[in-house]
Amino acid sequence: MQAKRLSLLALGASLALTIIVYWPGLSGGYVFDDFPNIVDNAELHITHSTLANWANAAWSSPASEFQRPLASLTFALNWFISGENPWPMKATNLAIHLLNGLLLYFMLREMFRAWNTRCGKTMIEDTAAQRLALIVAAGWLLLPINVMAVLYVVQRMESLCQVFVLAGLWAYLLGRRRMMSAVHQRDARTGFVIASSGLVFGTAIGLLSKESAVLLPVYAFLVEWVLFRFRQHAGNEEFPDHEPTTKTEMHGRSSASTAAVDKRIVWLFVFTLLLPAVLGLAWLLPRSLEPAAWDGRSFTLDERLLTEARVLVSYLRWIVLPDPFTLSVYHDEMPISKGLLTPPTTLPAILFLSSLIALAIWLRDRLPLVALGILWFFAAQLLTATFIPLELVYEHRNYFASIGALLTLFSLLAGLRRTITLPIIRGALVALLLMWFAGVTYLRAQDWSNPLRLALAEANRHPDSSRANYEAGRLLIIASDYQPGPALEKAKFYLRQAAAIPGASTLPEQAQIMIIDHDRHRDDQALWREMTAKLRNQPTTQEDISALISLTQCRAKLDCSFDISALQKAFEAALSRPAPIARLYAAYADFANDLLRDDKLAIQAMRQAVKRAPGETAYRVQLAHWLAINGMTQDAVREIDALRRMDSFGRLDAQIAELQQQAEQGAHSPVQ
Repeated sequence: MQAKRLSLLALGASLALTIIVYWPGLSGGYVFDDFPNIVDNAELHITHSTLANWANAAWSSPASEFQRPLASLTFALNWFISGENPWPMKATNLAIHLLNGLLLYFMLREMFRAWNTRCGKTMIEDTAAQRLALIVAAGWLLLPINVMAVLYVVQRMESLCQVFVLAGLWAYLLGRRRMMSAVHQRDARTGFVIASSGLVFGTAIGLLSKESAVLLPVYAFLVEWVLFRFRQHAGNEEFPDHEPTTKTEMHGRSSASTAAVDKRIVWLFVFTLLLPAVLGLAWLLPRSLEPAAWDGRSFTLDERLLTEARVLVSYLRWIVLPDPFTLSVYHDEMPISKGLLTPPTTLPAILFLSSLIALAIWLRDRLPLVALGILWFFAAQLLTATFIPLELVYEHRNYFASIGALLTLFSLLAGLRRTITLPIIRGALVALLLMWFAGVTYLRAQDWSNPLRLALAEANRHPDSSRANYEAGRLLIIASDYQPGPALEKAKFYLRQAAAIPGASTLPEQAQIMIIDHDRHRDDQALWREMTAKLRNQPTTQEDISALISLTQCRAKLDCSFDISALQKAFEAALSRPAPIARLYAAYADFANDLLRDDKLAIQAMRQAVKRAPGETAYRVQLAHWLAINGMTQDAVREIDALRRMDSFGRLDAQIAELQQQAEQGAHSPVQ
């Protein structure tokens, strides 16, 4: 009891230290993807609580076609309570991180108990189990690579998802321990219900925040394969009605448990892992093999797979030996691997990762926790480091993967017994690592305490990152308010540096055009030529589309005075590339409507947007509006009927009613 009490006190101290090291960062602002997902997402800005408003907020995320409604609802709730203030948003993220630390501790404690139950002997002593669970949880709470999941507001999608992953895994382990220690049939049935419910509900609810919840059954499967071996307790097939009365009977059950495979667990993974994996692969793989899937990327499928080997090695280094100069919001400067030796570190990275997987398999019987930690790390990368055409590098993708890395590291350092060899040396190493984690996280939180400070730190530490340089330039423009002076000159420096980086988006050119043409039209032809050439010759990214949208809005508000024909040529260059995406067509439609005043072209472009993204209600609403006010009543009614079929919880009722009224009023209006 004394050891347990001390462990809980130490866990509380770890939570308090986590709050201290993160506290400076709570005063910071929004960053990068926070803007399209939260700040500029009007559906989240709820001021009146109605079911329709909350439904609209839940399904408003542009981050994924699955919408991530639970995470979006939490953003909307923050906004409803405290408006656009980022402090409560970040404080909520920190609270979620602390909750995950608690869940991690209790999940690991349950895993060690269940492991001992399966083996019928003390594989890991209780004191050592508490110590190891505490060290892993404390290290993970303080780990610098997890800063992105806490202070980067939109990455609540990841941390909130992992609440249900960790809780589901804990429930699974609890159920498995009850199954393996059961004496009566009802106890085994109860355990199976708990275990299966943990997998099913943990995955299902977690998916409402982010797709990475689908990996929960993979993590549980690896626990079974490494620690439990899918075994059942003796007598689980035919339970007697009485308790075992002799040592011989007790021993007989324990011995039998080493041989009997629990078929219920096997079938559980067939339905929660194997079948979903086959269906998911059948759905995702063909889409990823289509050339159009990679149109917005600067790399191919082969190049992505090669590059991810180097990325995973970097992740391991950033987890185990983090430093404030390498970790970053942006890692777009990482070179793409064009071949096994281009760059030369590609093949060594592949060999290193292959060796790690082979080592984990070899250590399955010798050092099971080391093996499990390695396999958890790789399992956590199955969605983000394989064939799905995502961006190459993001630190928050290691939110669960880092648990595996720390389990491997600290099980080697802390040992599995009450007393360990070389306790002073090993204890000192653990303490130094925890102190280092806390120190680096605190330094990163200091940078995150102010948006401009963060942007300048990122740009200066990562001069080859176009995004980091652009963000520094953008915030310096805001700080200068477009007035001549050191801040504006420094902004121009960072923007020129960003634009010159190979493969950079057109955001730096967009910002420079807005500086030059802020109050009157000046000589901007070189920038327009550079921007148009990029849009014609490079894959059109979301950032490029954002640049075009910003220029359209700036000109429409009369904040910019550039020639509209230059922007039209830029749009046409982007549209000339293969398979333009829906958002680009929607942006062009707004440009045609707001600046060209060409209703016919706007409708034509928005039709293309709807065709490419038929499930995006915002495009249909805009198209129906333009059709209605231009007297194209029948076409407008078709779009309104489509919106009715897409409506749920009444979230589109108000818009549909307004569109219906516009269609009726415009029935006799000619097309302009």
